[in-house]
Amino acid sequence: MDSGIAIEAEGLTKTYGDFVAISNVNLTVRKGEFMGLVGPNGAGKSTTLKAVTGLLAPTSGTVRISGVDIKDHRHAMEHVGCIIETPEPYPGFTPGEILDYIGRMYGMDKREIAIRGRDVLEEVKMWEWRNKPISGFSKGMRQRVVLAQALLPNPEIIILDEPTSGLDPRGMVETRKVLQNLKTKDRTLLISTHILSEVSELCGSVTMIRDGKVVASGDVSELVHRSAKNGITLTVGTLRPMSSEALDGVSGLEGVKSVERKGENTVVIEFAGSPEQQAEVTRAVFESGAGILSMNERGATLESMYMELTEEGA
Repeated sequence: MDSGIAIEAEGLTKTYGDFVAISNVNLTVRKGEFMGLVGPNGAGKSTTLKAVTGLLAPTSGTVRISGVDIKDHRHAMEHVGCIIETPEPYPGFTPGEILDYIGRMYGMDKREIAIRGRDVLEEVKMWEWRNKPISGFSKGMRQRVVLAQALLPNPEIIILDEPTSGLDPRGMVETRKVLQNLKTKDRTLLISTHILSEVSELCGSVTMIRDGKVVASGDVSELVHRSAKNGITLTVGTLRPMSSEALDGVSGLEGVKSVERKGENTVVIEFAGSPEQQAEVTRAVFESGAGILSMNERGATLESMYMELTEEGA
């Protein structure tokens, strides 16, 4: 058993009569990894997360958390914090009361609840509201309270089902900052979302699901480059004109289809290669001495890959 794996799902299938919600879903999230689970509405994302967290018994398949089968060992989820379909917190409670209740369910003592409660409420920017009834909160504030619940036991693994759904732009940014901060604490994150920019910003890997089946899974940058049918265009702005020798050097690199000067300080590179080869192109431009002011990439994006893999009939 690989001790470096936090979440491992094999052959997850869930049927309701003749309807197949998910079919043979395989998912591997390594410790310390941030993975995004993306797909259209109704693709099976929430069903997958429910099966992974034990909220739903799959028709077939297995789930292991840190190597422990969740079906056979009740303690498998002890170090997991999760939000599935963003449950509503009790409106008559305050955030402080909610966390006290959740903490006692986890078996935390009073002092630990007090310390962790303050930490997580400050982290989600809800500390000043700790003694206010949740009934008067906006949707974004309620979702932040729920996120605090998931983070309270200081879990090693966090599983979140569309945690920014319905939030205004500020709420989305604040929630993403909280999740970004988890990277500094060596946490593992599995997050479902339909917001691709969220995956690009937060996650190093992605699993795409369509019609209940996995259509792609792996490192974000590698998948994007692999799926780009026509390559990408790199537009480089420089402080000084690149010399003809430097342009010829870039042109001869693997993966480079063409190099064209556009004005004195702009070079357009048509590229179709691996991430490692693209890194060599960037290095060559840097070492030319022209001084890189900007480098914009167009053509291969997570959005284009998503559209390619999730379109009808794909």
